Amino acid sequence: MKSTLIRRRGLALVFVLVLAASCTAPGRMPVPTTDRLGTLPAQGVSLGAILSGTGAVARSLLTFDNLKDGFEAASPVDNAALALPAEAAPAEHLFEGRLELLGEEATGEMLVLYGDQEQEREVPHLPEFDFAFVQSGDYLIPVQRGLIIAEHPYWNLILEPGRVWNEAGDQDYSRASFPFALVWKGSNATLNGVMTFLFNDEGVSKVWYQVTQETTISLKADMWGLLEAKYHPGPVPEGAQVRAAFDQELLARFPIRPIEQLAQDYPGVDSSAFGRGVTSEDMTWYGFVVNGVNYVGGCQTRYGPYPYCDSMRVSSYSTAKSAFVSVAMMRLAQKYGSGVPDLLIRDFVPEAAASPGDWSTVTFNDTLDMATGNYRTAAYMVDEESWDTDPFWSEEYFDELIAAAFNWPHSAPPGTRWVYRTSDTFIVTHALQNYLQTMEGPQADIFEFVVEEVYKPLQVSPGTYTVLRTKDNDWQGQPYGGLGQWWIPDDLAKITTLLNVDDGMIGSEQILHPEVLAAALQRSPDDRGVDISASSRYNNAFWANVYHSGYKCEVWVPQMLGYSGIVVALFPNGTTYYYASDNREFTWDAALREADKVIPICQ
Repeated sequence: MKSTLIRRRGLALVFVLVLAASCTAPGRMPVPTTDRLGTLPAQGVSLGAILSGTGAVARSLLTFDNLKDGFEAASPVDNAALALPAEAAPAEHLFEGRLELLGEEATGEMLVLYGDQEQEREVPHLPEFDFAFVQSGDYLIPVQRGLIIAEHPYWNLILEPGRVWNEAGDQDYSRASFPFALVWKGSNATLNGVMTFLFNDEGVSKVWYQVTQETTISLKADMWGLLEAKYHPGPVPEGAQVRAAFDQELLARFPIRPIEQLAQDYPGVDSSAFGRGVTSEDMTWYGFVVNGVNYVGGCQTRYGPYPYCDSMRVSSYSTAKSAFVSVAMMRLAQKYGSGVPDLLIRDFVPEAAASPGDWSTVTFNDTLDMATGNYRTAAYMVDEESWDTDPFWSEEYFDELIAAAFNWPHSAPPGTRWVYRTSDTFIVTHALQNYLQTMEGPQADIFEFVVEEVYKPLQVSPGTYTVLRTKDNDWQGQPYGGLGQWWIPDDLAKITTLLNVDDGMIGSEQILHPEVLAAALQRSPDDRGVDISASSRYNNAFWANVYHSGYKCEVWVPQMLGYSGIVVALFPNGTTYYYASDNREFTWDAALREADKVIPICQ
């Protein structure tokens, strides 16, 4: 089995594009009226110290005896058994140190529900697990966030903050759980799980884990197991910094409300329109961002609601083209001049010289628009989905990938014909990287540039600070660009607010070039990008559809889209509808109609 299987089948875009026509730009969203920070704790009180239950929890699953002595399990259990219960009391112990799992390579079960059944035999176990955690109030925080390159042939890891609490039946132990994700090696495919265990000052119980949801069309699988574990207590050198950063992360999050509350906050709105049109068992989560509030729904798994919806990481797939690569060009244009999009690929990517195509006049902008003029066929998605003949989908090292990306003949003048290929985004990502190095030195990295100059000032979560890279230097090579990020709902709320509400400004500073951003969001009638069809365009790595019926004006809806069924639709009234799914269903019409009731699109 090749580790590139899920990556190859998890990247192309085949969308049923919505038919529409042309009109004028509607009004803008009003200034948010909701305090994004919510109610703050009293000075000197930890953000995590909020539990007030008695600890009288009625528990029949993952009991004290189960976790201490072990038990036989033929499947995962209801996720409620891994969630913070309503009557949870504050933890009586402080967890700080390393949690080490034992016997990962031989313990655990996997049931493939859809996909290659051989994976039950070849990839059923977790990677080696030995990571530091610190505690802040009742939060358990992994020191290492983002994509973790594991010593495992098939899996990498993502760890997210969990909770600690006390239950009366746990004797002299406290209880903890935290969300994690398995990520297919060299891929963007994500499988979501939770771990739980008991701990006190000296040790831990066995650790139960289960995986019950995913964001990939190639594999649906349950995984579960009970592992021996060791607790290595002791001060974590960066512990104070981790706690302070996490406290600030919580403060900076958008307020979250259940999607059902939208109808209460905005009478007349049908909240069931959000999430409509997507097969329920294939939906991970969805949300609607309006007036500074993130209304969230979904987070269902095959074993009940996911206990950590706000920290449930999903695959970006091709939304990375917009949220990373396009944003990188916007930032470079703002920092170093509006001429950046017009720079020539050939001047910054020497490998272009060996291409059978013609790259003599192809610009950064042409390449981001999927309009290089170098392609084999203009038929919809045929070049992109050449899984078995295009080596771009099987190679993992930079030299082979860049050679494959350029291996297309010349077929049309640049800027005239849209032919979607993730390999073009790989090229322009490298071009932006090399341009950045001419400006900031040979150690500059285009993804780190976006992290430091956009993501961190925007206060998106630390889980976004890593990206899928080529296999060079133990998977620390060049960013793929066209895929390879992981989102939680709050990340999308912040990124889309930057783009769609704040016009590329963070505070009083213009971070993204306003003209490049306006073109991407179809706010510049003189720059609509490249035609996909009579009613759809592609501009600066953003899709767009135009509607000229059902509304009183011309309505353009730009989107960030990802292969498995990732939709981030930026409505022209300043609201955003997003969802993550894995049945390749792409629809937002019903949500657009309801968004028009919240804030009229045509004003």
